[in-house]
Amino acid sequence: SDGKIRAFRVDNNAQLWQIDNAHKNGVTCIALSHNHKFIVSGGAEGEIRVWEIRSRELIAHLKEHTSKVTGILVFNDDTHLLSCSRDKSILCWDMKSQKRISNQTLRMGGINSIALNPLDQNKYLSVGQDRKVTFWDIRKSQAEGTVESSPVHGESEELFAVSIQPSGKIFATGGQNGVVRIYDLASG
Repeated sequence: SDGKIRAFRVDNNAQLWQIDNAHKNGVTCIALSHNHKFIVSGGAEGEIRVWEIRSRELIAHLKEHTSKVTGILVFNDDTHLLSCSRDKSILCWDMKSQKRISNQTLRMGGINSIALNPLDQNKYLSVGQDRKVTFWDIRKSQAEGTVESSPVHGESEELFAVSIQPSGKIFATGGQNGVVRIYDLASG
């Protein structure tokens, strides 16, 4: 919430460095590149920033979200990323050209989390305020399908997290009621 990005040692928890003023009103999410050369951060004001780790210099500033960025995923190629926001949109970015290359939008409810399919990075899942798991293909503007979050006491719950197993066979969600649910990815 102080707008800083900090790096710590794993073995003794000592702080290594920090980036001051990374985002006004707070850093809301962060992702590390697969090549460990840069980090991507999202902020409360809808901005995405790319930082070179060694120098901690800002190397890209991407701004199209109109609300808090809630998730960032870097593709295996380290040149593309997905971002999601409470503004109901999921954007795919080309970091080399620093341009958005696709946009998928929910009709209702902000998005809290996204997960890339490790076997096919054209496919991903999103969860959020709409209380559903939504299946997406980055090449299509509309969602491929949805699964309602399992009702508890007759009501579904807002989902805050989604993750796909590295084998690509199952995924898990976590939500407002503190329950983790596991699903078959192929059948939902």
